[in-house]
Amino acid sequence: MQTFGKLRFSVLSLSFSAIAHAGPPCFPDIDSLPEEWRPGAEVAESLDPEPWSPSEAQDAVRSIWLGVEEMIALYERNPAAAEDLWEDSVASLIEVTYSSANDPELDRSAREAALRNLSRLISPYLDRTLDSMDCDEFKDVVPLAVYAHTQLGPDDPHTGKIVDLTNAALRDCGPSLEAVMGIDYQPVLDGTDETDDEEVFDLVIWSLLFIEVQTVPGLETTEEMRAFAPALWEYLKTYPLDEVETFEDGAEDEDFIDQAYLATHIAYIPTGNHRFPLYVEDSPRLFDYHRRHFYPVLEMGELDLVAEFVDSLRQYGCTPENDVQVRDGTRYLLDVFHAGDDSWMAYREPGETDDDVDSYDLIHKAWTGVLGVRGRAIEPAEPGTYGGVVRSWLPAPH
Repeated sequence: MQTFGKLRFSVLSLSFSAIAHAGPPCFPDIDSLPEEWRPGAEVAESLDPEPWSPSEAQDAVRSIWLGVEEMIALYERNPAAAEDLWEDSVASLIEVTYSSANDPELDRSAREAALRNLSRLISPYLDRTLDSMDCDEFKDVVPLAVYAHTQLGPDDPHTGKIVDLTNAALRDCGPSLEAVMGIDYQPVLDGTDETDDEEVFDLVIWSLLFIEVQTVPGLETTEEMRAFAPALWEYLKTYPLDEVETFEDGAEDEDFIDQAYLATHIAYIPTGNHRFPLYVEDSPRLFDYHRRHFYPVLEMGELDLVAEFVDSLRQYGCTPENDVQVRDGTRYLLDVFHAGDDSWMAYREPGETDDDVDSYDLIHKAWTGVLGVRGRAIEPAEPGTYGGVVRSWLPAPH
């Protein structure tokens, strides 16, 4: 079985390489999909075969505006949600502006709200001294330093302050990256220690931060930190991503859902949370995973996960106009949005009640929903950017 899997992915690598060189790896209709990526008969019957229409595009834009307004309103009603979500209170808004094809007014509104949350998080640190920082605080302050650099600018005194505090926390950790992360990661990457999807998910999140810090002037890094993301990417090439049929409850299985979320987050490594290009050649098996499991995830129907799959497929350059899965997924997301009286936050999973959801759950529904339906103009991976760092060790295909 393992030999077959390696052979299948070897063949996929060759065919996907040809696709990548030909242009965006998108599939305009069901018939153009390989058989193993197509929906089952029942799902296929429920799908709209019509081309994407201008009115649907306008509807998607409206849902983005309302989703951003929902998130801003929640933070205004409950300012403490910023502390509860920490850096996600900034990310949930600022990521709407990544690879932006939005109305500039929408981006301005999202950035201003993100900056309000960032300022709230930074404020308690402004009176801190460098010698008061300890290693455990690095994980809290490093994302603030990254966002301060991008949102306040490198010359803002608050940026300088939080960068200095982050460096002090890092120095307190000593030379070991294990102390920074709280994870003995090397045996995992070496294959000498067992792991699970949850731990690998944490490693993925750390890799995003370690790439980001290399773009912030003044933030200290170590050789081990700079080597971490390339080493993790190499490890992920063979990390098991199991097919949905192997799970007892199929796409409803919690273990499958956890692994599917891991797959969508692996796609954030080369793209920087979907700012920069994603190529089939970066990881043919990751592309295959998204394609192969798209319709099982769509049939399962969890808003957040469907949205993350669509979000990833869009980063390959696929759109509702040129790709049937992006089109089907976007239509599903808009149906969910309208079923909630034009609210992303109104969505509830089967059996989920209002008492079950907290601020993070509500924000995540709107956050992922908006990212799933938004168009984008993918940013170039220029030197000095997150994308530029990645492409220094993961070259773009020629």
